Amino acid sequence: MKIDLHMHTTCSDGELSPEELVFLARQKSVNIMAITDHDEIAGYWSAKNNAERCGISLIPGIEINTSGPNGELHILGYGINFDHPKLQQYIIWRKQERKRWSRQIVEKLRELGYNIEWENCFKRAEGGVIVRTHIAEELASNQYFSNAKEAYDALLIKGKAAFVERSPFSSLDAIELIHLCGGKAFIAHPSLYTFSWSLEVLVKEGIDGIEAYYFTHDQEATEYWLNQAKHHQLLISAGSDFHGKSRREKVGSVDCDPKLILPWLESIRKVDVRT
Repeated sequence: MKIDLHMHTTCSDGELSPEELVFLARQKSVNIMAITDHDEIAGYWSAKNNAERCGISLIPGIEINTSGPNGELHILGYGINFDHPKLQQYIIWRKQERKRWSRQIVEKLRELGYNIEWENCFKRAEGGVIVRTHIAEELASNQYFSNAKEAYDALLIKGKAAFVERSPFSSLDAIELIHLCGGKAFIAHPSLYTFSWSLEVLVKEGIDGIEAYYFTHDQEATEYWLNQAKHHQLLISAGSDFHGKSRREKVGSVDCDPKLILPWLESIRKVDVRT
């Protein structure tokens, strides 16, 4: 059985449409999947019918970007009631906030001599959810850098010249929103953060689980996070963090023990979302 609960589409910063992602997941023999676009849920509705036709169980998912006392953590939410008004309010607010925030980044870049236009960056966000990757892609397209990752690392991460803080929305805010909407909250890619953060704080805030199986985790990292989950009595998820065929991560490529994931997934799959 193949499980992949962390993938992105053109509704945020992925390269494939939701429909294309489902067909690729079928080719890779994925049985259970989740589309977890950044601060957006539109991909679920676009993919739902295709997933059913392909015999794939599609789990309602989202990846919430946070900024607060615990740092810029990414919180995955599963089994959320996508019709909940608080979630709808959050998505509308975040889209507008991303526009304001990204305009400030581009203004900083222009002050630094990088002559790019915000409108061109936003055109890259096909689903209307602009992220720093879109700005990095525009920088590379204008030949300021050889590729988007180089641009991102050089200018857009915390401590670099064009970095702009997001409006506050903490890990606690994200966890509470996910719970309010009937879902389960997981810390995404726990080994990926380059800043200090505390799992103990997340446990106190009510986090439900850890993405222990992740595409960059070697066996040592996987075992560490599995042990942390056991110690704190947390659930376990698995994800490739797939963004597109040009990236290293591959759909359904993360090996996991389904017995550690299926019990909570069974409860998630019973969630009655709009059809």
